[in-house]
Amino acid sequence: MVNLCHRAGFDEVDDDVQDLLESHAEPLSNNELKELDKASQEAETRKKNLCVAWTSRLLENVSVVLKKLWKP
Repeated sequence: MVNLCHRAGFDEVDDDVQDLLESHAEPLSNNELKELDKASQEAETRKKNLCVAWTSRLLENVSVVLKKLWKP
């Protein structure tokens, strides 16, 4: 990655950037993997809840429209 930066004209790569790049090459600990899995599950739950809320709201609106259109 550093070589790519140099080729792109960035002659200096900040130490913080270098540390960050190197940290991604290190394997994750069990705790880090558990945290990532938990965060992924929480994001999926939020996504499902949003989908349910959106679908519920849509059905409410469809119901209102159908009631207005219904003429027995």
